[in-house]
Amino acid sequence: MLPRGGSSMPPPPNPAAYFPPPRVTLPSGLDILRTYSGAFISLEILFGTVVWILVSATRVPLPLLQGWVMFVAVTAWFLSVAFLCVFLFSYANRIAINWNQADFLFHGATFVFYFGAFLLQAATTSLHHLPRSFNSTTRATLLADHEYNISIAASV
Repeated sequence: MLPRGGSSMPPPPNPAAYFPPPRVTLPSGLDILRTYSGAFISLEILFGTVVWILVSATRVPLPLLQGWVMFVAVTAWFLSVAFLCVFLFSYANRIAINWNQADFLFHGATFVFYFGAFLLQAATTSLHHLPRSFNSTTRATLLADHEYNISIAASV
């Protein structure tokens, strides 16, 4: 028999039981800059800025290849700044995900994209000696010497 006023339905589950609290082993605030992760993010921001500047400083002979390089540099730069801000402003303590795994996946994905951009930029640089005709009488190389040097720096 059920007690008077009782129902046969169990009470609703507690939603807090299904969402564990965030487990953050990375520090928040300015202390993030003293960790390996903070150093990697800072280097990604620095080198992303350098690649962004160097690629945009050259004439773009192969828009498809260098467009992807520029997309990777700009996107990774903005994502790195956003990821760093999550830890600088202590948002990591409010978002319930595994930040160690997120940090590993972020750096792994950034490495893959930057490595692909490196290969495309190096391929563009290696084609610098190919002739490029403007008309039937004028010929020039794909990259001028100054642009070739900038392209090498962007590849590295």
